[in-house]
Amino acid sequence: MSPIKTTSTPAGGRTYGGMSQAERKQQRRQQFLQAGLDIFGSDGFRQATVRGICRAAGLTDRYFYAEFGNIQNLLTAVYEDRMTDIRNQVIQRLAAKQNNDPQQLIVAALDAYYSALQDPRVARVCMVELEGVSPEVDQLYHSYINSFADILLQFMRNITPQWQYSDSEASIMTIAMVGAMRQAATYWLRNPQEVTKETLVRISSRLFMGVFNEISTAG
Repeated sequence: MSPIKTTSTPAGGRTYGGMSQAERKQQRRQQFLQAGLDIFGSDGFRQATVRGICRAAGLTDRYFYAEFGNIQNLLTAVYEDRMTDIRNQVIQRLAAKQNNDPQQLIVAALDAYYSALQDPRVARVCMVELEGVSPEVDQLYHSYINSFADILLQFMRNITPQWQYSDSEASIMTIAMVGAMRQAATYWLRNPQEVTKETLVRISSRLFMGVFNEISTAG
């Protein structure tokens, strides 16, 4: 059998087996992210070990430490990866709607949000595992809550031209709405047999429509 050929490329470094160095590095990162999601989402962050992560990823600890440095950094990387994906799915679902009907838009956004959390591993990592890990992790956790609140604020302002609330009032309102979504998702994670995604979307949309109606009649 002839040896695998390696070549040097300016952009990605030496290629091996058809992949550049940068591509291999990215592939290893994805393997670690998947292993982290599996373990953090099943056993929990506090039960995870570097050895277990590497075994699940099929990679050595040398690559782990080079990419992440420690297991907390992997946890935050998995969290950011999943939360960014959820946020993008919500934005894409809203952008796909061709009308400004508030209820249809609210249902579409909530359905995208809860659909992404149907995987209990994703729900556990995004809703539970970051709390109390460290001040730095808490800061990241709250930054994503604020980013979802910003999406809600922009959405509510777009569909309610008669917006009458100050920035501080709006921040409290949208943070409370995100909190309601998160608490509903956490309840679903812990009681999967008692509630369905469709129920969450229906009940949450009623809550959101109540806020919308309040905004629409304020003056």
